[in-house]
Order: sequence, then structure tokens, then C-alpha cells
Amino acid sequence: MRGNAPVGRRRQPVLGVVLLVADHAVETLDLEEPYAWEPPPGLAPGFFGHPRHWPVPVLFAVAENATAAAAAAGDPDAMRGVAEAVARLDRRCDLIIGSCGFFSEAWDAMVERPATPTILSGFDFLDDALRSTTRDVAVLAFSEPPAERFLAPRLDRARIRIVGLVPAGDWPLIGRLDYATNPQWTLAGLEAGLREILEAETRDGGKLDDVGAIVIECTALPQFRSVIREYTAAPIFDAGAVAINLLS
Repeated sequence: MRGNAPVGRRRQPVLGVVLLVADHAVETLDLEEPYAWEPPPGLAPGFFGHPRHWPVPVLFAVAENATAAAAAAGDPDAMRGVAEAVARLDRRCDLIIGSCGFFSEAWDAMVERPATPTILSGFDFLDDALRSTTRDVAVLAFSEPPAERFLAPRLDRARIRIVGLVPAGDWPLIGRLDYATNPQWTLAGLEAGLREILEAETRDGGKLDDVGAIVIECTALPQFRSVIREYTAAPIFDAGAVAINLLS
């Protein structure tokens, strides 16, 4: 499969992306032209599920049972679906990345670790973020309650501040199963909601005030990284940016 990727002087690296179950999610691994797939027009290129979000050829695998709600709840069937999707991508690409922050729980569902380097989530970098500073670390999450559920067992929970994006702006609308084929959100609406949250939380006493680092959970956020930077100088741990840098 990797030999079919577009080539220049040397074969380009190939990224494997594990997708949530959603209206636009298509497994391209075994398509006749796996690199030619195009998502619905309603999906903007800034999302992980859009092939033009990435500077390299992309193979997609869909995690069975892993809807956004199931993944956020840590549903065991969803996590097994993620683990199985990783296994299907393993050795068929050069790096694997997950399209949901809560995919990090799927590490425990894997029978064996993949041979292909894999980043399941921005949460995979949380320990690094906490080690990098003595100050608190903020997690930018799609919704606060699922992030609280995921982080509650940690002994260092007191050092982690959760900043949820819902219900600001258009953020609730991208949690719908049909968010790509029936988009009721706009990028402007997402940006406005993000700015509303950032404006409030970077004030004195806010959750982003004086944090040592920021971890991005929600995979819709990296396209707004420059907006986040307008409000804070804290280092940003972003799984998407790491993947791009690793393959560049």
C-alpha cells in the first residue's frame, strides 16, 4: 500500500488517521485509489478527517462503534474499535494519529502495541506538558465533563485546568453525527466561540491565567492555533502539529 503513495525523488511519508464514526467517515485503506478520496464539501480542510489538512498522503480507518459521544464516555466497544483501526493501519503507513482526544484510552484496549509510531491523542503529551513546567497545565477540551471524567483518576489532577469549548459559539454543532453533510456551523462561528472562551479564561484568575503549558484535546482546535496564540504565550502541545513536524 505504501508503495502506491505519490512519489518524488523519494517516497513521500504516509499518515494514517483513525476517524470517529460520523457522516463523512470513510475507510480508504482498501479503496482502488485510497489517496484520491474527497470528503463532503461541508467539512473544512482544517479538520483531521480532511486529507488536505495534512501535507502528506493520508490513509483513513474508521474506528467501529466510536462515535464522538461513545469515545468521550470511554465506551469499551469504542476503544476496541480504535485499537482495531490502529491495527489495520499498522505497517501500511509511517505514522498513525487519532482524530479524537479521548482515543488515548484505547492504549489499554490494544492486544499489542503497533510497530508504526502512533499518536492517539493530545492527551498522549499531557505527562510531557506537566514535566515541562512547575505551573499548572491547561487542557483545551471540546466539552468539560468528558475531560473531567478522563482526568479524574490522575494523582496530579490538581495541576490540570480544564477549559471546555461547549456551549460557546458554534462548538456544540460540530458534535452532531451529520456535522459534515449537514453543516449548521461556520468557521467564523467556531472562532467567535473560541475567542469568547479565551477572552474570559485569560483574565486574572481565569483557567488560562499563568498556566505553564496548554494541551489541545479537541482535534478541531489546531486550525485555530494562531487565535490561541493571540491570547497566551504558553507552549501549546498539539498532536496535529507534532504529526506534521514528524513527517515534514
